[in-house]
Order: sequence, then structure tokens, then C-alpha cells
Amino acid sequence: MRVLLGIHHPLDPNLGAPGVTLALGQALAALGCEVDYYSYHEAFPGTREHGSLHGVRFPWKVAAHLAREARRYDVLDITTGDAWAWARLGRPGARERHALVTRSHGLEHTFSERLRASAREGHLRLSWKYPLYHGGFRLWEVRQSLLLADHAVLLNTLDAAYAREHLGVPADHLSVIPHGLDAPFHGLPAPRPSAPGAPLRVACVGSWLPLKGRDEMVAVATRLHAEGVAFSLSLYGTGAKEDEVLAAFPAQVRERLRVVPRYPRTELPRLLEAEEVLLFPSHSEGFGMALVEAMACGLAPVSSPVGVAPQVVRNGQTGMLIPIGDVSGLVGALRAFAENREQLQSLRQAAQSEVRSLTWRDIAARTLSLYETLLRNQRKP
Repeated sequence: MRVLLGIHHPLDPNLGAPGVTLALGQALAALGCEVDYYSYHEAFPGTREHGSLHGVRFPWKVAAHLAREARRYDVLDITTGDAWAWARLGRPGARERHALVTRSHGLEHTFSERLRASAREGHLRLSWKYPLYHGGFRLWEVRQSLLLADHAVLLNTLDAAYAREHLGVPADHLSVIPHGLDAPFHGLPAPRPSAPGAPLRVACVGSWLPLKGRDEMVAVATRLHAEGVAFSLSLYGTGAKEDEVLAAFPAQVRERLRVVPRYPRTELPRLLEAEEVLLFPSHSEGFGMALVEAMACGLAPVSSPVGVAPQVVRNGQTGMLIPIGDVSGLVGALRAFAENREQLQSLRQAAQSEVRSLTWRDIAARTLSLYETLLRNQRKP
């Protein structure tokens, strides 16, 4: 089977969606598929910096490329918002029997709603230009691609429900297929029990941004300190300088903090091997790779119900789900873990077991099965 994977980013294994695209492509190739890619590298050769204008132009670059090359492929698996123009033009150049799949790395509509809500709550300011493209025309493009494709692949059940209930995508045209875990997160040792009386070791993994729960992190650490809970808090992958992050916390809390602005993704298991709990108060996630990676490392998650969290975090079994922005709920869950290390150890083991099957080979097998079903169901004119 010949597959084209298209994505509106430059292909880079160290970036989120592009890295996932490469990992999926490699796993499909290992199952016998011939896989090609069409990304910003192919659409805009020689361009190093990409902005909104490239996003506006990319669907038309895709349309021109597919008009020339689509007949080479059985499956065209293109990110949401990018193949609508080609589809509306009647899929020129496609072979008689083919499948057009649109793939979301986080549905833009649900992200936009959360972004606007955060702006209304005063957590961030949106540019006056936001409604023109990302909060306007881009949402139209995404809906068109969902409606015009033969099938849509989404990352989580909440996005699938939104596409079905608000965008009019038929339920039988939707599949939820998560991301897989990279090799460094497979076969990790079982979590070691806490030392008696030791501080609770809490980690946050993600960018230092309001939508990632930055304000909640500060509030939780401040409350835990005020309530006399012994803890440490490590913040990994902030993307912001250590001094900037530390300055957001009260002076009396800073001695409990560790800030690691950047790290190679392959190093995350080593960084997390001394941690016990993942604090994941994000307001919006397409998937939440940091969540499942931390669970694979044996951390019990205290997470907001975003992205894949409702599918892998079960209250009191594999972690704790806390409503977005509920600082008291987050503090209560962490305090309970600090007071009951036996329960914490049980949840850590269950969390690790929960995500063990998320290998790229398994995800590729599910994806290939979907492709085969779509091609088998195609009717000849």
C-alpha cells in the first residue's frame, strides 16, 4: 500500500505533530507500506521560518501537488484544514480507488473555544488578528476537510464528540486513534516506592504558558507550602528561562523548585525516574503526550480532563482527574498522595500499566486496518 502523509509543519522529529507524523510513517513502513511525506519542506523549499501566510497558502500547495501526484497513492492522509481545496475541486489526479483521510493533531475548534474562554477570564490577550485567520477562516477550512474526507482520525473522544455534534461529521466517518510512545518509554522499570517521610516529588512537564496551567502551578505550590505539605516541584520543558519561572513563585517556595527549560525527549525517562506525581493542570490538549509519557515512567497523574486524559486517567485507579482551574482540587489530590504513600504507589503502578500498550507498532496496525477497510469499501463508479 502506498501512503502519503501530509502535514502543515516542517518535518522535525523533535517537534510535536511533525515528530508524531514521522513516527507513524516509520511504523507503517515497518508493516510493509510505502510512505511519502508532504510538508512545509516540500511546499516551501529553502524557507526556514514559517508564519501564518504559509498556513494560508499550504492547502493550495497541497492541491497542486496532489493534482500531479495523487495517482501514485492508495491513501492520502492529510492534516485537517489542508486537503479541502483539492477535495472541493473534485480530487483531480486521484486513482479510481483511493481513500482521503484527514488527521487531527488536536481539533482547532475545541482549542479555539478554550483559548477564547481563557481570554475572557483574563489569563491571556488575543491579537485583533486572531478572528481573521486562526479563529475564523482556519476553522472553516478544518470543517470543510472533515466533511469532504472519506474518514477523519481524531486523537480523543472529546474532539470526536465535538466534530459529530457541532460540525456535522457522521459518526461512522470518525475514528479515535491515539499517538504511540517512542522506544525510550517502552519496558521501563516499575516505580520505586517512596522513602518513608520523604517529601512528595511532583513534576510538571510542559511549556510555561497560561494554557498549560501556569497560574495553577504557582497557586498549587503556594498552597501546599502554606499548608505545611513537604514536597518538591520540578518543571521540565518550560521553554522559559529559570529566572523567569522562579520569579512567578513566592520567595519562600522557590527553594522547593527545580526548573529544566529544555531537554532531549529521549532523556525524559531519566529525568522522571526520581519523581512520583505528574501535575498536569493544562487547559487544552490535542492529545497530551507529556501525560502518557510520564505515566509510562511510573508517575501517578493529577490531571485536568483534557486531550487523552479522560481515556487513560481513571479517578482513584490510574490517577486523579480534576476540573480545569480547580486549584483546591489539585491541592487536595496532592495532599492525599503525600499522606498515603501506599495508595500512591498503587496508582503509579496502575498508571504505568495503563499506557503500556501504546506502541507505535500497535497504532500503525490500527491505522493500516482503517486504511484497508476504507479501500475495501470504495465502490467503483
